[in-house]
Amino acid sequence: MTMSSRRRTVAQGGSVMLEFALAFMMLFGFFAGIFQFGYTFYAYNTLVNAVRQGARYASGRPHDAAFENTVRNQVVYGSPNPPAGAKPMLNGLTTGNVAVRFTPAQVTVSITNFQINAVFSTVTLSDRPKITYPVF
Repeated sequence: MTMSSRRRTVAQGGSVMLEFALAFMMLFGFFAGIFQFGYTFYAYNTLVNAVRQGARYASGRPHDAAFENTVRNQVVYGSPNPPAGAKPMLNGLTTGNVAVRFTPAQVTVSITNFQINAVFSTVTLSDRPKITYPVF
């Protein structure tokens, strides 16, 4: 190997490192965005299913003193009477985040003031997802 070919190889190696660094930053940002969107979508979809399950449960239950508490438990834990130490559907979700509005014709269940904490940002949900069912 001559001296001039060796210099060319070193110069090419430096440009390869620079290209890799630029491409890596772009790919990292791209994959981080995909992860952020995917986790937020997963969390929101979990909440939609929990609210739907709670509203369906509330529509067929008689309105009594324990009505709101059992509906909130149904949304958060997936059971109207959860065992001690039960884990919520999503981390950070509490019965205080569940709003229940009852009228003689319908019941509305929604999530209020809940934050989806993903790695790079936080999404705050206020009065959504919200589902209304007729009372049977």
